[in-house]
Amino acid sequence: MTTEPEPTLDDIPLGSSAHAETPDPEPAAAVEETRPPRPPFDDRTQLAIGAGIAVAIIALLGIVIGAWSWDFAGLFLIVAGVVAAGTAYVTASREAGTPMIAPRDLILAGGTIAAVLGVLSVAEILFDLGDISPHGDVLGLTLIFGLAVAGVALYFAATQWWPGGPATPWTTALDSGDRATRLVFIGAGLVLIGWLANVTIGIWFLRPGIEVITFILLAALVMRAASDPDERLRLPIPAGFVALGLSLVAAIIAFQHIGVFFGQRTGLVDWLAQLLYVAGVAVVVAGAGLAASEGARSMTEGPSGATRGG
Repeated sequence: MTTEPEPTLDDIPLGSSAHAETPDPEPAAAVEETRPPRPPFDDRTQLAIGAGIAVAIIALLGIVIGAWSWDFAGLFLIVAGVVAAGTAYVTASREAGTPMIAPRDLILAGGTIAAVLGVLSVAEILFDLGDISPHGDVLGLTLIFGLAVAGVALYFAATQWWPGGPATPWTTALDSGDRATRLVFIGAGLVLIGWLANVTIGIWFLRPGIEVITFILLAALVMRAASDPDERLRLPIPAGFVALGLSLVAAIIAFQHIGVFFGQRTGLVDWLAQLLYVAGVAVVVAGAGLAASEGARSMTEGPSGATRGG
């Protein structure tokens, strides 16, 4: 009895079910689990992103129509808006790490600068409505008021990362900070009051003071971040060094302003506003110098208080 060989695939007629191809396995992309959707941004993040973008766009439009200059005012405002909005977006989209500068401090910096420059610009306009052509006429006037609104909204959004209200970032730093921090804060306050007087009842326009105000605010923000009890600044050098460098640049510009001021026909009120502003810069330099001195001492002393090499 002979056995016939098993039929091979070639012996099976085409079209039969045995000739059907084995289905390919599902693509790897279909097998992999889909990434979970990103949760929606909370209210503070949405406000920070929206207000930051608004500040940057308004600043750019203001440059185009001449409401403010590109070199300092426009550039500072664009950077402030972009940094605040970008930081808020990235912080909400990624897991928090341990950066040198806490994200909430970057948002606060953008909001503080935008709000201060926006409010001072409106104050200047209100006391100079008789000649709005240097500010870009009616369109420039609209942008300036829009900047103030967007800047204040950005500052308010930034402070929502601290529980307790808009002043909490500063009050908590004052409570946990040292004498140097308090001096810098006091000096920054005097600078802002002095420039508010300068652009309202004094003889100065805001444009010459943009650099001084920004550098002084940055020095105060650095000292605030270094004194934060929860998320301290993590820089490779003491924060006092950074604050001192910023305040010294502001002091050089303030000294130049003094020279210009002597050549003007001024009254007592003008002098009071100018001296208040200059005194504020001096106080900030003193506070930042004290912080830098303490920082240098901490760098040269070992854990037990002995100097290196001693």
